[in-house]
Amino acid sequence: MSQWKQIQQLEIRLLEHVDYLYDDNFPMDIRQGLSSWIETQDWDTAANEESMAGVLFTNLLSQLDRVRSQEQNFLQRHNMKIIQQQLQVKYTSNPTVMARVISTCLREERRILSSAYMQEQVCRLFLRGKVPPVPS
Repeated sequence: MSQWKQIQQLEIRLLEHVDYLYDDNFPMDIRQGLSSWIETQDWDTAANEESMAGVLFTNLLSQLDRVRSQEQNFLQRHNMKIIQQQLQVKYTSNPTVMARVISTCLREERRILSSAYMQEQVCRLFLRGKVPPVPS
């Protein structure tokens, strides 16, 4: 299961942590719309290599074009166009910043998922120890 799908299944209090990750630097609409593509790219390397960051930035814009052209909802198409323009203004001259932002968001998502998994495991162990044996 993709990381983004796992994120969407978290409890509300953990989703609030995810909500803090996304802003104008990397809108959640883009994370949602390009989730599979985003998760297959090497953002960590691109954050340190200008040429790779430039390629990923160009590809991200192309992916946005593709998703936007397939979007049926006029308002969503419009919003995606505005977001794309904002990203172009913000990152065209320095795509490594965009790569760092995305890399950080993905890493924080993994941290949140790991924390949720650990909490779930602790709860299971606690319940196992507290559940009285079934009488025979």
